[in-house]
Amino acid sequence: MYKELDRGRDRDRFIEDESKGDYPVYQGKNIHQFCYESTYVDDLKPISLWSVDEDNEELSAKRRVREKNFRARDDAISLKKAIYNKFADDPEFRHLPASSQKRFVNRLLTEEFDRPELSLEDIRLHSSEYRLVLREVARATDERTLIAAVIPPGGVVVHTLYTVRPFEANPTKDDLSEFPMHSAYDRVFSDKELFVALGLINSIPFDFLMRTKVDSHASKYKFEESQAPRLTDGDDWFHYIADRAAKLNCYGEEFAEMRERLGGIEPATDMETRRELQAEVDAAVFHAYGLDEEEMQFVLDDFHRVSNPRIMTEAYFEKVAEKYTYLGALRKQIVGQVELSL
Repeated sequence: MYKELDRGRDRDRFIEDESKGDYPVYQGKNIHQFCYESTYVDDLKPISLWSVDEDNEELSAKRRVREKNFRARDDAISLKKAIYNKFADDPEFRHLPASSQKRFVNRLLTEEFDRPELSLEDIRLHSSEYRLVLREVARATDERTLIAAVIPPGGVVVHTLYTVRPFEANPTKDDLSEFPMHSAYDRVFSDKELFVALGLINSIPFDFLMRTKVDSHASKYKFEESQAPRLTDGDDWFHYIADRAAKLNCYGEEFAEMRERLGGIEPATDMETRRELQAEVDAAVFHAYGLDEEEMQFVLDDFHRVSNPRIMTEAYFEKVAEKYTYLGALRKQIVGQVELSL
């Protein structure tokens, strides 16, 4: 989790006139659970900030992001540091001076791989990929505390949204001759892992846990110390949660490419289907946590209620409990059939 840009410190990179902007600047008020715009949330605020492409270096938010990532110290983010840490001790390059990261990396690239010195153009922008964002404002007394969505490529994010980097720097020798060196970045999540993470973060069990820790802000350390099932391909509930979270979030033309990447899924576009899928995600996450029926019911009964809920009505809580029971019975039936066949 990190904050990409600051509304105040980076204000010179934002404009309010959409006709002059090339891409959106997302704020916390622009997203809701599984929603990156207002189609399914009536009172969600529309995008009000924009920025311009990098050919205007002095005004471009993406240029500012690229500069920040170029200067980063974390080797998962800093391409220069990642190259230095991986190749400074390589016997093949022991003849290069290793006392300075910058000097070593630039000589490595220019002398050994016949390309320009490392530059801003080598930095791969995280905004070039679909990515997970979470509202920074997270009150325990709201209908939902944690609010997350996956946003489409192209837009940047200000400090009222945390984002999870979709790439990490992991250069190989084959990458060092490339310019720009975008191939040196690996995906952090597969597409399915991205949406299973979204389903877990937006779930009632994870929300219930976070409510015990936050007053008004979802700080990074409180989020990262919290427990969630580590689901990967092949685990129980992985595909069940990922598929439903994707159907909820991957609507609109902005997600056409992702729908194809996920095998041509059909997004949920009517409210009844969306409520059904979200209840199924919540029920499945209860199972993924390993909570029994009594524990599940305790969480639902104790979950904070607001006077005018958007989603979390008593009928919704009852639906989640029903889905939990149904999924538990279905799983027992499937396990019994497998054991019988064995």
